[in-house]
Amino acid sequence: MMVRFRTALITFIVIDVVLAFSAALSQWFPGDPQIARAIQQLAPMPIPLAQAITASALNPWCFMLLAATIAVAWTICGWRAAAVAVAIFFGLWVLGIWLSPMVAQPRPTAELINVVGHPKGYAFPSIFGLIYGATFGYVGVLALARSRGVARTVVCVVALLLLLAGIDARIVLGAHWPSDLVASYLFALTAIVALLPFVGPSRHDPHITRRMP
Repeated sequence: MMVRFRTALITFIVIDVVLAFSAALSQWFPGDPQIARAIQQLAPMPIPLAQAITASALNPWCFMLLAATIAVAWTICGWRAAAVAVAIFFGLWVLGIWLSPMVAQPRPTAELINVVGHPKGYAFPSIFGLIYGATFGYVGVLALARSRGVARTVVCVVALLLLLAGIDARIVLGAHWPSDLVASYLFALTAIVALLPFVGPSRHDPHITRRMP
């Protein structure tokens, strides 16, 4: 079991490194403009809603997402899961700030897709994607790995929908390529997988035996 875990983690890390190097060498990944245009045409989220979703990953609202993530993680698995939530959140945030100018991939241009406003900074990785992956993604993985029954299904579905909404919002605004969001979620998944062993078992796990006083 431990060998499989290490293999999966190493695989994720290798993919992350390859994606980062590839993004540094190209303005976009193959198919990015076509997929972005298709999303803008087939899933035209209202601009105010897309901007509101985007703002939820900015300061100070992102700390409310973190607080909610800590509360849910504590409820599912206890204080260790809450502490891991904090580590993942700030770890990915720092990673994004450090990696973005290193890769320096330009944002989409109005000549290729619809772009709302004048987004600043670089496209890869998406800080928004890292924040959403560190919060909603972590809650979804935690529920899938440690919860049971209907609660697990509900939390996982909600987390997935929010992650998809994040992709839609950022692409509708023309701020990122689809690959930026997918890669950022993959970075978040790598961090989650790496730290998941420190979470410990669910407090509702029937296999945990409590000592009698």
